[in-house]
Amino acid sequence: ILERNDGYFMEPPKFKTMVFRNIPEASSRAIALETGEADIALGINSVDENSIRNNPGLELLRKSSISLTYLGFNTRKAPFNDVRVRKAINYAIDKQSIIDVVLSGGGNIATAPIAPGVFGFSDKTEAYGYNLEKARELLKEAGFPEGFQTSINIMAGEAEKQTAQIIQSDLKKIGIQAEILVTESGAYWNLTSKGEHEMFLGGWGSVTGDADYGLYPMYHSKAAGAPGNRSFYRNEKVDQLLDRARTTLDQEERKKLYEEIQLIILEDAPNTLLHYRVLAVGTQKDIGGLELYPIPLHDFYPVYIKP
Repeated sequence: ILERNDGYFMEPPKFKTMVFRNIPEASSRAIALETGEADIALGINSVDENSIRNNPGLELLRKSSISLTYLGFNTRKAPFNDVRVRKAINYAIDKQSIIDVVLSGGGNIATAPIAPGVFGFSDKTEAYGYNLEKARELLKEAGFPEGFQTSINIMAGEAEKQTAQIIQSDLKKIGIQAEILVTESGAYWNLTSKGEHEMFLGGWGSVTGDADYGLYPMYHSKAAGAPGNRSFYRNEKVDQLLDRARTTLDQEERKKLYEEIQLIILEDAPNTLLHYRVLAVGTQKDIGGLELYPIPLHDFYPVYIKP
């Protein structure tokens, strides 16, 4: 429960108190909004968007995010230390089906490790297309013509489970049997930071709007483990370019460096880039002042109730 600070050096907020409630299930959040229990509901699932959009007492706010959802590989473990295996999995996953089924169309296929709208994003990179024949060919070259057994670590959540199930089904088509391991968040962060996993479903947002925040923690070898690089990816050239990009003051030079970095990362395929999600928030019709940030860290200071 937040109480207004009437001595705030700027103009105090228009609301006297603001209560935050933790409602884990997205469908329950939408119901709380529809019944009037909540004025604002964050993280609206795509399946609930139409009911909010068609409710005359509610308003749906949407914004393209600068967050990436991806399938990560532990590149220190076989067979994921072989780039051909990693590329095979990239080709085997139908990313559009994840967007259509899990997000009900509320997302875009990721074409780069950072999203459009982030400084340093490059349109020179391309997503791996859905190509089962190419995937099987690469697996055969890597010595796994019949596939292999592995696992995917995920945190509990409706979208996470559905995404993992689609990936599981896609990989089965090329002989890869992937067991889905659902763990609570503490255990998930612990085992992926220690490198005790094989594959994992992850997400990362460039909250500063700059490529350094999106690329350095995810792909620099010094950030391996808990800082963000849970794929334990290591490429000395990428390390050098990331170090240069975060120290030069020339913004055009930084753009060129980040473009080169992203092209190398796409070629090395330390993960499968899945999608950039569209953020959705539902509010009562009389709520004003809320503008969405492209990361779900929204500013509630300007919020007010319309007279």
